[in-house]
Amino acid sequence: MSGKEIFDRYQLAALKNGLGSNEFNYGNILYQALRIEGEEKIFQLLELAENTGKRIALAYSASNPENASEPNMVILI
Repeated sequence: MSGKEIFDRYQLAALKNGLGSNEFNYGNILYQALRIEGEEKIFQLLELAENTGKRIALAYSASNPENASEPNMVILI
């Protein structure tokens, strides 16, 4: 399955399960990750996450303390 297909699957699950669900929360994380890193990197990370049993998460850079309210990194956990 391609990264785009994986992304779309999570977005559909988010819509189906609705506000407040785990699927909705993860769909939002993926959307924010897409805004931070761009499609190509996120789709690659989604494929890697799918193959290794990991998930994408948002993180904060220690080198950017003035904008600590917004995550600015994408990591696999």
